[in-house]
Amino acid sequence: MFSFPFGPKNVSAAEAYERLGTSGHVLLDVRTREEVRAESIPGALHISLDRLETEAEQLKKYTSVHVICRSGGRSSTAANLLRGLGITHVASVEGGLLAWQKAGFPVSR
Repeated sequence: MFSFPFGPKNVSAAEAYERLGTSGHVLLDVRTREEVRAESIPGALHISLDRLETEAEQLKKYTSVHVICRSGGRSSTAANLLRGLGITHVASVEGGLLAWQKAGFPVSR
């Protein structure tokens, strides 16, 4: 378990990939439904950024949350929002899906 006293931290795509599927952890994809239909990360939970505030309660059961979007902007916004809602065990995936794909990690199309 971890928390970040000075705001959300960033994690690399490699760290997010290593944690994917581990107990108590979730990779949260905050892209739009259309983006996820085009390509998605197997095993990731999808809650679009525009629905995140109303659906954030379900994330409290996890001991860590890594947030991903296309390039890192929305995931950083989402991580800040989640912290404001009391979910402190959150980090943004630096570089987003673009970094994930560049590293060669799996994506479903």
